Amino acid sequence: MDKRNYYAKANNGDAMRERCMKPGHRGFLVTCNGHVRDCVRDSYRILNTYADQLYGASDKTTDDNDEKQSDTASDEEDISIKLQKEALAAGKQHNKSFRFQSVESGALNCLFIQTSLPDPNELAYKLMKDLSDTKQHKSRFILRMLPIQAVCRANLKDIIDVVGKLSDQYFLKEPKTFAILFNRRLNNDLSRDDVIRELADLIAAKNSGNKANLKSPDLAVIVEVIKGLCCIGILPEYYQLRKYNLVELVAPQNPKSEPASQAAAVTEVDTLAVESSEKQPPEDEQRKGLEINTGQSDNVVE
Repeated sequence: MDKRNYYAKANNGDAMRERCMKPGHRGFLVTCNGHVRDCVRDSYRILNTYADQLYGASDKTTDDNDEKQSDTASDEEDISIKLQKEALAAGKQHNKSFRFQSVESGALNCLFIQTSLPDPNELAYKLMKDLSDTKQHKSRFILRMLPIQAVCRANLKDIIDVVGKLSDQYFLKEPKTFAILFNRRLNNDLSRDDVIRELADLIAAKNSGNKANLKSPDLAVIVEVIKGLCCIGILPEYYQLRKYNLVELVAPQNPKSEPASQAAAVTEVDTLAVESSEKQPPEDEQRKGLEINTGQSDNVVE
């Protein structure tokens, strides 16, 4: 095999791995109705529009020094070193040019938009409030857009560590009502009950005034498990903003309708709102009923 082709394929494999969601990322977990490319396009358009409003236009300049180093490389230099330098320079330019980058989440009809913004919550909240107030459609393809403040490995220790750090910002100083919303795709290893129980104890320990609220919590702790990774966010006005569902936010509201489905799990601390999906989409917005976990069998109350 030609040496150039060999290293080009190797670098392409590295690039594909870089385009996957991984621990340390933050961004937006977006679900769609099957039109993935259209969903990605609309996500970029919406996110960039609101980012420009909040933070000003993105700086799309590149690092001239890196370009010069790549251009002046010796023709006699080994081809592998040349390709590595070019890939590194391209990566630096790419990271500086864009606030948002779509990466593979590992689940069907579910994509992750990685961001360089320090906190995705501010942008997502502004978007949801605008949709709620104006009732103007932003996309025909996006269903939900959840701001994710941290991605970690899907094990109990890492989840507790991440939620513990985020909780200091939200639950430490003032008492809050909260709900824990658990959802998983393509993962049967992580115990829902263990996660809920540990996070409930953790949040209660932050402030004795923290209480669970099934219908209208101040904050919703989102735990979205996809394969071996876990997306975590702490969201305000979760049920008031229709679970960050873009379609529901612009739909006519029926004052007699109940909030979207909620599931409750009983723990030693309090009764927590829990949303659970054991399999691939369709979206959990379609499910109804309350699931009460008593430590034995599950009872469904319509």
